[in-house]
Amino acid sequence: MKISACLLVVILPVCCYGHWKELLDETLTTLAERLEDAQMIDDILYKQGKSTFENCGSSSDPIDLVSLSVQPDPIKVPGNITVSFSGKLSTDITAPIAVSIVVEAQFVFWIHVLSKEIPDVCSMLPSGSCPPVLVKAGIPCHCPFKAGSYSSSLTIALPAVKKHIPSTTVWIQVKLTHNDKELGCYSLTTGITSG
Repeated sequence: MKISACLLVVILPVCCYGHWKELLDETLTTLAERLEDAQMIDDILYKQGKSTFENCGSSSDPIDLVSLSVQPDPIKVPGNITVSFSGKLSTDITAPIAVSIVVEAQFVFWIHVLSKEIPDVCSMLPSGSCPPVLVKAGIPCHCPFKAGSYSSSLTIALPAVKKHIPSTTVWIQVKLTHNDKELGCYSLTTGITSG
């Protein structure tokens, strides 16, 4: 998930809470709806484990996420999650930055939950000053993103959903591109449960 995790999972929810709250609401509600019938096999199939992330791109991509952790594990909805990361950008990243998101959940087999295409994250970023939490961490919230090393630990509130989310394993893939050139691609596998 390289810095794409930073851009998507960390920076953007803080910068553009309204847009990302809608995406979180949509994702969590869809997950609950798709898994509603699977609730009875909840405890049998869910194995609490450690969150993992993998590079699904190339080692030459300009976005390089060195470490990523999500706490608590499993993630509880509603609740707060703390995302800690470190990584680097090997070059400045300019607009447009397109983001492709795929979410799947596992029971007996993997269930497709959501696919989302965002044509340009830069257009979603605030034009004013950055939120204090990002300023304190030295993380930019405007395009272009300058080359350099970044690390931080941020807490994000996950909203309540109207339906119960059975305990399961989710897989989230985030791919960032600039004019069809891959900037980075990462996947995160983690547990999720109702809080």
